[in-house]
Amino acid sequence: MLQAGKNVPAGLIEESGTYPCYGGNGIRGYISKFNRDGIFPIIGRQGALCGNIKLAEGKFFATEHAVVVETFAQTSARWVEKFLIALNLNQYATATAQPGISVQRINIVPIPITPLAEQERIVAKLEHLCEPINLLKAALVE
Repeated sequence: MLQAGKNVPAGLIEESGTYPCYGGNGIRGYISKFNRDGIFPIIGRQGALCGNIKLAEGKFFATEHAVVVETFAQTSARWVEKFLIALNLNQYATATAQPGISVQRINIVPIPITPLAEQERIVAKLEHLCEPINLLKAALVE
C-alpha cells in the first residue's frame, strides 16, 4: 500500500533531534514526533529526483513529499526497496517544470511477489554484489 506522508512546517525541522524527517530526497532534518515505526521503503514524489527510493528504519516522520510503501503479509521491505529501485519510477513522473509522481500513477504498477525466502535470498545476493560499489562510493566521499 502506498501512502503520502504528512505536512510539517519547515520551522519544526531542525539539524538534530529525536526522529529523522524524510522528504522526497531522504532525510531533511529531525523533528520531535514520528508518524511511522518500522522498516519502510520511501519514494520521493517531487522534484528532479522524484522516483528515488530510500529505506527508512525505526521511528521517523514522513513528509508530504515522500510516499511510504507499507508492505503486508509475507513481503520483505528490503526486497520491495530493491525491486522499486529496479523499476526506475522516475519514468512515471509528469513532464512539467516541477516533476512529480502521484500515488495513483505508481499504485497501478504491478509488483510480483515471490516467496519470502526467495525475497531474502535476492536481497542478500544484491547486497553482497553491491558491497564493493558502496565501499568505493564511501571512499570517494572521504
